[in-house]
Amino acid sequence: MKKIVFTVLMLSCLSTVAQQSKKDTNSALASLKHTKDKTLLNQKIKALENGSDQDLWTLIQYYDKNEVKKDAVTRMLLQKYPQSKNAQMARITSFLKFKGVEDIEAHLQNMIKDYPNVNLDLEKSFVANMYANEMNTAKILQYLNSIDDPGFRLQALLAATEEMAAINNTKALEFASGELESAKKMKDMTALNGPRKIDPKSAYDNFINLYGKLLFKAGKNEEAFRYTAEAYHNIKKKDEELIENYAFLSSLKGDYVQALPILAKAVEGGKFEQKYIDQVKKGYTKLNPDKDADAYVEGLKNTFIKKIRANISSMMVHEAAPDFTVTDVNGKKVSLADFKGKTIVLDFWATWCGPCVESFPAMQMAANRYINDPDVKFLFIYTWNNVPDLLNDGKKFLASRNYTFDLYLDPRNPDTKQSAAADAFKIDGIPAKFIIDGKGRIRFKVSGFDGKAEVAAEEVVQMVEMARK
Repeated sequence: MKKIVFTVLMLSCLSTVAQQSKKDTNSALASLKHTKDKTLLNQKIKALENGSDQDLWTLIQYYDKNEVKKDAVTRMLLQKYPQSKNAQMARITSFLKFKGVEDIEAHLQNMIKDYPNVNLDLEKSFVANMYANEMNTAKILQYLNSIDDPGFRLQALLAATEEMAAINNTKALEFASGELESAKKMKDMTALNGPRKIDPKSAYDNFINLYGKLLFKAGKNEEAFRYTAEAYHNIKKKDEELIENYAFLSSLKGDYVQALPILAKAVEGGKFEQKYIDQVKKGYTKLNPDKDADAYVEGLKNTFIKKIRANISSMMVHEAAPDFTVTDVNGKKVSLADFKGKTIVLDFWATWCGPCVESFPAMQMAANRYINDPDVKFLFIYTWNNVPDLLNDGKKFLASRNYTFDLYLDPRNPDTKQSAAADAFKIDGIPAKFIIDGKGRIRFKVSGFDGKAEVAAEEVVQMVEMARK
């Protein structure tokens, strides 16, 4: 998750300067790389060392594989041009050298001492996001409240709340509720201010958009409608979730004319939650009293399922599954033979793997479909990690996010650094999923994760159904 936060911050705050300097950097970098004469090369390097912050950034890229020289030029950049965007880029990337959030925080404190006259709002927001991943609201607020630019503070608040929401919607809602009044103070501020020129009104609209979503997920429909409607009418480029939420909440108030097409499209796109099905049926009956609402909904669902099956049919394989051994949460070793006659879904994952975590809402949806089916078993296999206590680390991670997965362990061999089960399946990246039929044959194998949760969940369900036939 930390890599995800880092990427978001980098793209949102530094993409503009990167675009502006890309052409110049590429040209200068290419010139260095193609200079064969050592004397001339040294002259060019010396000129860059005495040049602008962009010249130094070019040298940093040139020394990418020489850590000693790269660090030396980076220090030069930070000392000579601490206010520059390239220096900011260097400070942000320096956080990646640290693993623990406490070490990251200490690194920021050293930055604050080293650069007392430099705006470090972005760096502070980065640390706030690290603590959001830890659900430490006191530390989040400590660093949010140290941000100078009020507009950027609100944007950083939004990022921290989103990070918390990915872990626990209830805690994220509680945190956002506590910050709602401070966010509202930005509503009528129209002037751009601060070094990043954040539009306070836009930041406010984005915050209440998220706040409405948190309320919606919590089932607080009346309050959710208030903020969702405000965001819906204020935001020009509406995201799909905002559009669907507004349609659903509007339908609860009887506005089916506008809402039904959107909700029907959502069901046709895989939103099979009962509350959506119920609202589509109510709206369809209201607008078409002489037609069969049940048949209409079944048609929507079948359209989606047929599309999924068509997409995955070419992915079907017929391979003997390797024998494997993993350990359950009680310390019992289980192997492929223990699941004879059952269709099993293996999901190899790790806590540090962003795509693994992103796929979990979809996998929870898929697993829930078979919660009462004894012939289908999901094994979430925690692999490729060196933590001292794999069991408690995995249990804590899943519990903090309210996932009810059946956890299995595939620990690394301390000597070979290999994970036996992952090696048996010749995995070269995670998440990696295998659907194995009751005769021990791999019928589907999928790596990575991309797309909507509803689509990914239905893909797994249909793979299971095709595998068990």
